[in-house]
Order: sequence, then C-alpha cells, then structure tokens
Amino acid sequence: MRIRALREEYCARCPFVKRSPRSTGVRMFLEVYKGRGGRVLDFGCGNWRNSRFLEGLGFYAVTMDAVADTRPDVVAYPTHMPFRDKAFDAVLLTHVLMFLEDKSHWGPVLQEATRCSRGFLVVETYHVKNEKALKYTNEELLKVLSTYKVVRRNVRPDMQNFVLSVGG
Repeated sequence: MRIRALREEYCARCPFVKRSPRSTGVRMFLEVYKGRGGRVLDFGCGNWRNSRFLEGLGFYAVTMDAVADTRPDVVAYPTHMPFRDKAFDAVLLTHVLMFLEDKSHWGPVLQEATRCSRGFLVVETYHVKNEKALKYTNEELLKVLSTYKVVRRNVRPDMQNFVLSVGG
C-alpha cells in the first residue's frame, strides 16, 4: 500500500512538523473562515498537528486516515468517507493526494470531501522526492480542481495549497 510505505519512509521524518504548529493551508483557511470554532475533518498527515492547532482555537476536529497506526478517530480510505452530507465546516486534505493509490482517485476523493463539507476544502500537496509517491504536474492538479471555486491559493513549483469553497 502506497500510503503505508510513504508514511513509514517519508512522513515519519517530516521536517515541517517541527517548524510550524499548523500547515499553510490551515493558515489560509483561517483567513477566510468567518465562523468561530466549527467542525473540521482532518484526513491524513497522521501527526495531527492541524487538528491540535484548530482544537486550540475552539474547533471540534475529527481525525481520519487510511492507516490505523496513526491512531485516527476513523480509519477509512478517502474515496468513501463514513459521514453524513455537510457534516463539517471544512475538510482538510493535507498532503494526501500524492499518497493515494492512483491519480484516478483524486476526483472521487474530492467529491467525497465536498459531500462531507458545508463550507470549505483545504487541499495541500507537494512533489515528494520518493519513487513510491505519485508523480503529477501542477497542470494535472489544476485541471482536477478547475470545477471548484478557489478562495485562496498558493502555487509554487514544489508545493500547492488551496482553500476551495463548496458551500452553497
């Protein structure tokens, strides 16, 4: 399984966790979020730094991962999220897309995240220097996200951060 292999080989040594209590996408989300507190689904990035950070601001965070070793609240692959429609104010897909089993899963994952959110998706990805990670171009990512309303974005050659509006 690509997720487990990358988690063990790559994520366990992630330098970002030590440098920042939250990700860039979460910072961008907080710039546009008008509520106080709220419900957030945090999928992936099993150190849960974003969840802990948001809980410190009064959010209720549910952690979800495809790998039980990270001790999430819910274990599930993100193409099938076991939550009711619009259960969360935001769904975080932080450093997830490049670890999925196949790029063909991107669309279904984003559709499921959209179904579960009543407000925002936070999508972060970067080009992982590991032969087991999915390889993609920024153009491929932008094409998959083209049907969403982009509220904030930060696209660099190596890292891409988006806050997408899904509320209606």
